[in-house]
Amino acid sequence: MKQISNEISKKLSLARSFEKAHFSEIQRQERPGFHLSPALGWLNDPNGFSFYKGEYHLFYQYNPYSTRWDAMHWGHWTSKDLLHWDYQEASLAPDEDYETGVFSGTAIADKDGSHLIMYTADYTKAPDYSTDLSGKNGIRRETQCIARGDGREYQKFRGNPVLSEKDLPEEFTIEDFRDPKLWIGKDGKYYAVTVARKKRDNLGAALLFSSENVVEWQYLDTIRENDGSFGGMWECPDFFFLEGRPVLSLSVMNMKNTSPLFRNGNCTVAFVGDTISEEVDILPESQQGKEENRAEDFLENLLQQTMKKANPQALDLGFDFYAPQTMERDGRTIMVGWMQAPEAGGNAPENAKWYGQMSFPREMFFRGDRLCQRPISEIQKLYKDTVELEISCEKEEKSYAELEGKVLDLSLRSSASKYCLKYQECSEQKVVSERQEVFQMKFAKQGENYVLCTYDFVTGILTVDRSHAGRSASICEVRRIYVGSSKELSLRLLLDRFSFELFINDGEQVLSGTLYELPAEAKEISFQGEGIHLKVEKHSLREIELGAL
Repeated sequence: MKQISNEISKKLSLARSFEKAHFSEIQRQERPGFHLSPALGWLNDPNGFSFYKGEYHLFYQYNPYSTRWDAMHWGHWTSKDLLHWDYQEASLAPDEDYETGVFSGTAIADKDGSHLIMYTADYTKAPDYSTDLSGKNGIRRETQCIARGDGREYQKFRGNPVLSEKDLPEEFTIEDFRDPKLWIGKDGKYYAVTVARKKRDNLGAALLFSSENVVEWQYLDTIRENDGSFGGMWECPDFFFLEGRPVLSLSVMNMKNTSPLFRNGNCTVAFVGDTISEEVDILPESQQGKEENRAEDFLENLLQQTMKKANPQALDLGFDFYAPQTMERDGRTIMVGWMQAPEAGGNAPENAKWYGQMSFPREMFFRGDRLCQRPISEIQKLYKDTVELEISCEKEEKSYAELEGKVLDLSLRSSASKYCLKYQECSEQKVVSERQEVFQMKFAKQGENYVLCTYDFVTGILTVDRSHAGRSASICEVRRIYVGSSKELSLRLLLDRFSFELFINDGEQVLSGTLYELPAEAKEISFQGEGIHLKVEKHSLREIELGAL
């Protein structure tokens, strides 16, 4: 690998100087206990999640100067263990003529030993209404670019962009062409999945490209295109193989869906294909396969038979989860997402010094055909004490001092009474009863401040309500999802100072949300539900270590 130059642009130097001048103004207790927040200012999409030179690297969309979205930079963390992270200086700034923002992308360890980044260069010029009242003289152009680095310093390729109008099929617009997911296949070629907007209907599609040298690219085909069932434009594609099955995850914009199996607004959907029986050259280098199989055979199978018929599944049905990225390491596929709804992006609390968080890393796995998620097992290294309780819930709400906390990992299994099960059987036969069997949990509670989670054993509906969580902004406050009627329910709650992640039935469904303005003293946990039995295990968590700039 050639040595990476230490020469940096004025814009990047300014961002780094600003970071160093203001980073220390944020005290440790002002940050989440075990979730990542930006060095300062604004954070959105995770970028470049990868392993390189013995470290995990996680970059992020970043505006150091404000808690609002603006000209995007790349922020940067590194870690040895996915738990404790060091803040690194900003890695990329919009400092070239072809970009006003350094948008999302991915990173890999390249063949020459360098850390290779592929990202979207967004160039936007506002309309000049003094010369044209139609506003049609505005410009937006999105192209794909590369940069190489040594894990700290990164230099953009002088021949950027490497994917532009000349490579994009005519039916797609360059105005929305972004977010490359990059990998190296077993055949040594580079592959990238991007999204683009179709001209004919303004809907999104996921496109597949290949390259021999990461500079000259060829369009191969469209993996999946939106028929209008999943929002409008798509963003932030991730494409990976898990247990032999291809998975395409997408961040869907402006979803219109009333089904409790999905959610409206800007959300995340995974398309899960059937098992690929013959692994071939396009598969990542980490996948085992038969060298003699041809990539074109695989493409025909993948595109025509698998991904276009893949089953959709929501990745997170909560309030705040978007733009996830995965990486593979030691046989695990690990995912991190931005814990924020894009439509709530302008709602930073007054006087906030930072805004935006990442989810705690999640391991992806299948249970049958269901794509599931669970917190990575490394979280156990943060446990500092454990409480185990068996509780028979009562008709009236009751709090438990042993379970209090604001930074914790709490698991519970609930089961309904025999009476409830009889009622459930009767309800299926349309026999009317006045009795309801509803389990209720309140967490992050202090007086009238709390988050409410309820589950109806009969209807199978689980509801999370944060309308009492103290936000001054007008945001989405209630989510209802269909879990299924059952005699048992398991929940796992990761609660932090400014967020929660709720894993249902061992990760078959997940709901995530932010809690920016709850009092620090909101630590109570209460239960309610006559005839419902609980087994509860609570672990208080140590703060993760955060290395300063």
